Amino acid sequence: MLRHVVVGLIALVLGAGAAWAQGKGKDKEVKGTLVKVDVKNKTLTVKTEDGQKTYDVNDDTKFVGPKGGVADEGIKDDRLVPGVVLTLKIAANNRTAHEVHIPERKAKK
Repeated sequence: MLRHVVVGLIALVLGAGAAWAQGKGKDKEVKGTLVKVDVKNKTLTVKTEDGQKTYDVNDDTKFVGPKGGVADEGIKDDRLVPGVVLTLKIAANNRTAHEVHIPERKAKK
């Protein structure tokens, strides 16, 4: 009987560890409309289905264009204007953006 309990506990611990390791390192994806860009404080405010939230960006944050290319201007990119729809990959702290996917530039008239 004791052997069955010990084996069951070991299986439970291994299963929980595997589940934890699988979720670790994965960024949460957030899609929303850009409300505000604060270059000085390095933040982006985005409105989502869950409400409005401000995310930090840093030197490690990747800004990715619609075709997968890196946007060299980062937070100063001219496509980051209020009203555009963004997709962000948010770190586990639920505060820092690891990636910001920005839309195409609008054609000038």
